Amino acid sequence: MTLNGSGLAITVYVVFLLASLAVGYLYGWKTIKMTGLFGSQVFVASVIHFLLGAFGIFGWFFYSFGINEALFLGGLVLGAVLLAVSEAALIITLFVQRDKLLETDNNPISYTASEQE
Repeated sequence: MTLNGSGLAITVYVVFLLASLAVGYLYGWKTIKMTGLFGSQVFVASVIHFLLGAFGIFGWFFYSFGINEALFLGGLVLGAVLLAVSEAALIITLFVQRDKLLETDNNPISYTASEQE
């Protein structure tokens, strides 16, 4: 069997990758509501998600490299697929909620100088 008692490690690995999705979404949601800037905040949220996912894959590399080659490659593929799917889900979710996130009345960036007087 290729897992060799690594069920807990795989579970932690998948949970970490999903937690990186949650962190990226929460960052994007909060900062878009605060600043009113959409494109740049989606980009930053996706970079945060990608970096956390890359750290998770790097951690998987250190854990599984000496154990089993099949476990290493399977986890690497699992991490890459989860990272790509969750990155797409993050961007799509933020774009779907774009109108809801941008309808704030206390948006300081959207005011011009004449409106503030």
